[in-house]
Amino acid sequence: MDATVVCIDQTKKSVQVEPRAAWFPRGTRPSVELSGQYDWTCLLGAITKDGARFFSRFEKYVTADHAKHFIFPLCKEFEDDLIIVLDGAPDFRASAVKDLAARDDLAFVTLPAYLPELNPVEECWRQLQAALSNRFFDSLNDLTTAIETAIDQLSVPEVCNYF
Repeated sequence: MDATVVCIDQTKKSVQVEPRAAWFPRGTRPSVELSGQYDWTCLLGAITKDGARFFSRFEKYVTADHAKHFIFPLCKEFEDDLIIVLDGAPDFRASAVKDLAARDDLAFVTLPAYLPELNPVEECWRQLQAALSNRFFDSLNDLTTAIETAIDQLSVPEVCNYF
């Protein structure tokens, strides 16, 4: 069987909207109210054994419908048989996604629980985290711009080395 293997995973990146540190005069006891809220964005990523990559950003948590609409274009892109490797995230286990397995040209493989290192997309997320680390973002727009720049520079790992 000659099939295209596509590995899919998700991640979430956030920017704290309130100050984390501040300077105050010695001897004063300032009071700063913090809500603890963050602005965040979620990403779905897919890579193939041939090095193709696909990323999609969402401003809300990734849902089963997001995952389903992310997978549909992959089915069109790779018209032959498609094997999609997923982790056990709830949005991938939902019936909206599982029902896609009824297609003749699509099969799902679920990775074992608590073993994210088996998914090659995790290497992309590691590179993304390295590109974003030790940086402060004033807004979600700044974070989004940095994510888009970093994604363009990602080195896609060899998928075949993971299986």
